[in-house]
Amino acid sequence: MIILIIGTPDSGKSKKAEDLITELSEGDDKVYVATMIPFGKEGEERIARHRRMREGKNFTTIECPVAVDKLTDSIDEIEKKSILLECMSNLVGNEMHADGAEDNTLEQLTEKIVTEVMHLGEKCRNLVVVSNSFPEDEPEYDDDTRRYVKLLNEVNILLKEKSDQVYELIKGEWIVSENY
Repeated sequence: MIILIIGTPDSGKSKKAEDLITELSEGDDKVYVATMIPFGKEGEERIARHRRMREGKNFTTIECPVAVDKLTDSIDEIEKKSILLECMSNLVGNEMHADGAEDNTLEQLTEKIVTEVMHLGEKCRNLVVVSNSFPEDEPEYDDDTRRYVKLLNEVNILLKEKSDQVYELIKGEWIVSENY
């Protein structure tokens, strides 16, 4: 099963994702795929906060800031694992700024990222993906931020179509849709 969780930053997405993956795993192994590259003290504090949230929940943490599809070769018995991928916003930013990525169109980057995430999801027992949503029309965005937000939103749209369930936080309420 592939589940996508979308909301604004600091909206409780991580807690929702951890609760869902714990329920879905039914006691089997859980893997937390961390995509954040810590930049500065704020990034390190965010990572520390997320580690504290996972304490005692029996997650194995794997740092993977790009190319999450490569994890299928490195996780033992992946077909028995439930994986929490946190967070698409970090993964998208990392992929967008990876060496050589500047030569790709938004469509090419979107397809690459979604294909890699879906490959991971097809190999494991369960995949829960956490993602942010941002408005595209903020006047204070610079060109790079505008491109990033557009790419993230395009990735979210495709993941919504391909996921079995989507939890989207709208006006403080979780709206669930299913694509069975």
